[in-house]
Amino acid sequence: MSGRTAIALIAWREIRERTRSKAFLASTLVLLALVGGSAVLGRMFDPTTTYRVAVAEPAPPGLGAALQHAAEPFDDAKVQLRVVASPAAGRQALEAEEVDALLLLSDDRLVFRANVDAKAAAVADAAVRAHRRQLPPAPELAITTLHPPDEETTDAAILVAYVGSLLLLTSLAFYGQWVVTGVVEEKNNRVVELILSTVRPRHLLAGKVIGIGLLGFAQLALVAGLAAALLVSGVFDAPAELGGDVALVIPWFALGFALYAVAYAAAGALASRQQNADTAGQPVTYTLLGVYFAGYVALSSAPDGLLAHALTVFPVSAPLVLPARSALVGVPLWEHALALVLVIASIYALVRFAGRVYAQGLLHGGSRLGVRAAWRLTQQR
Repeated sequence: MSGRTAIALIAWREIRERTRSKAFLASTLVLLALVGGSAVLGRMFDPTTTYRVAVAEPAPPGLGAALQHAAEPFDDAKVQLRVVASPAAGRQALEAEEVDALLLLSDDRLVFRANVDAKAAAVADAAVRAHRRQLPPAPELAITTLHPPDEETTDAAILVAYVGSLLLLTSLAFYGQWVVTGVVEEKNNRVVELILSTVRPRHLLAGKVIGIGLLGFAQLALVAGLAAALLVSGVFDAPAELGGDVALVIPWFALGFALYAVAYAAAGALASRQQNADTAGQPVTYTLLGVYFAGYVALSSAPDGLLAHALTVFPVSAPLVLPARSALVGVPLWEHALALVLVIASIYALVRFAGRVYAQGLLHGGSRLGVRAAWRLTQQR
């Protein structure tokens, strides 16, 4: 039997057995329901946005009604018109954040403090156009700001960053534990001895990791794909470009799983009995947790700092940190490329190391075999 055939058969066996699990089907449905339900609840309980617009005296009759009518297509928007004594008074109110925009009809301008609100601009332009009974295509109002735009991270970007990172953490730990449990079960049932009579250990390791990884990839792709589609379609009140950041979670899950699952498999092979399955993968899980919290601290305090840059490209942390940092502040293309190269190189090195430890651990009976002892056995062969 060729290596590719053996890997494919083992991977298909893992997929077939795991998809029969009610836990896998239930977890998939729950995750999809949470994403879809959050969109529905967000629409049901989304608070109404009130735009405070100032206009200098004398305010044209009917302008307030025109603004309210223009806001009607936006179900979550209302307009509160405030008449000020002069344009200077309006700018003062805008600086003091007493109003959100200043409408200067004398020179057809709508002024924001720093960041332009596209929805408020559309409402004001439509209202002025209707009041003057003028039709498109040319915009009626010029949009300006008092200050350069703020580079503030939106709440949606923060949510995508931290929820995506947490989803990666839990997925890697969950499916990694599947790898550990599967290895220990086969070892205790002596099934592995029959398998190794026809299959090489590294092929068994690759097939198990690929099979469980494909299941995790499919589940995460469904969840992230649904979230990205809802973002792009505008169901979530967030910039559509965040859909790309959500989608970025999927390939980095694949890379992260390839890196960590091999370590989980080696840890499972070193366990002596089924009771050790829960603790066998703890060193790998603790590494994941440490990386997650280090990334959380770095991104919360200084997403463009030295530590954040280092964790973005460091192979152990890149799968968790890079997608989150990309959503928060963006990641240069060269850092994407460097992180990818380093992770792939680390996967290759770990596969070579863990494959030899895995082969010795599978056939070892009795007490738990340590990594150093397993490696020494490989050197004696």
